[in-house]
Amino acid sequence: MDFKDWIYEIANESWRVYIKRLSANDTGASGGHQVGIYFPKSVLGIIFPSLNKDGAINPDVAFKATVDSDSVPEQELRAIYYNQKTRNEKRITRWKSGVEYTPLQDTEKTGSLAVFAFNNKGSLDSEFMKVWVCRNIEEEAYLEERIGEVEPQVSYFERGDIIFEGLRSYGDIKTESYPAAWNEEFPSGATIINYLFESGLHRELDPDKRLVKRRDHEFDLFKLVEHHHVSPLIQKGFNDVESFIKLANSISNRRKSRSGRSLELHLENIFREEGLSQFGVQCKTEGNKKPDFLFPDCLSYHEASYPIEKLRMLAVKTTVKDRWRQILNEANRIDTSYLFTLQQGVSVNQFKEMRDENVRLVVPSPIHGSFPKSLRAELYSLSDFINETKALYA
Repeated sequence: MDFKDWIYEIANESWRVYIKRLSANDTGASGGHQVGIYFPKSVLGIIFPSLNKDGAINPDVAFKATVDSDSVPEQELRAIYYNQKTRNEKRITRWKSGVEYTPLQDTEKTGSLAVFAFNNKGSLDSEFMKVWVCRNIEEEAYLEERIGEVEPQVSYFERGDIIFEGLRSYGDIKTESYPAAWNEEFPSGATIINYLFESGLHRELDPDKRLVKRRDHEFDLFKLVEHHHVSPLIQKGFNDVESFIKLANSISNRRKSRSGRSLELHLENIFREEGLSQFGVQCKTEGNKKPDFLFPDCLSYHEASYPIEKLRMLAVKTTVKDRWRQILNEANRIDTSYLFTLQQGVSVNQFKEMRDENVRLVVPSPIHGSFPKSLRAELYSLSDFINETKALYA
């Protein structure tokens, strides 16, 4: 089946849709003890209400499932609530039962976008789930064009007609104060990021934890401001379909704009805070390519006499699955490419391919645990990268 046709089938009120990127813990690439896809307890509690029964010990529900992207035959899975004192979690199990292969337990699918669609039974347990694991960049691009960027550690759960019409909710809204002017005019992503930087928020943390914390904080602020601007419009209702589509497109475009350069802007601010002030952004290199960061600056890269060993490039991608090859040859004078990512793990084979192409992964230290143990020693933390780069120009 074509992916677009598949999405069309579930983009209605008959389905409840959960979307996430598969982590190394999901696929088993990290070597952890837990087997299977992580779903928040709140999500499984809505899909399978009977799991919430009072007094029942480890209640479970059997249901049918197919993975349509890979033509995996129908199988029977189990949703279970482990509710004993030593364990309090809801999980879906038996992913490998009755099938020879499933992409949901394929380590090479780590980082892929996955869509889980459960038939909507209202107050009754869902009886059927169908899944699509994006098979290439084109399918991921189509999905993110519909719903916005799906970053690692972020998931979306909503009814099919809502999630694919641009009005999906971001979930819980954390309340805090922010500049009053934002209530009058929606701030750009750069404005929110600079607010966090100029306020010195999370400055006490090391660069790795600071980056993760500020990204989360930025997202929380964005959701809060969006809620202020958009909720009254939705509650007011729409006179015609055109008005609905116009608002949905506006929301979708704003969300995409926010996520566009968010990570690069956070890194720029942290570099400066840590005294790494020598860098160029979006410098033009061979063939008009534009690496995200060049060190020490754009002019030095194009100066033939400048020592090659003192040149360094850093590419930035929230996810690297099927995208890391895009950075190859972005700066032909430099042999080793550094790639910053927030992806929660890669497979051993993917990592070997990167290493063979002289690509070095830079990953915030709090995420290192999601990578296979055999690879962690070869990962750069953000602090490692900053300190090593500063030493080049000391």
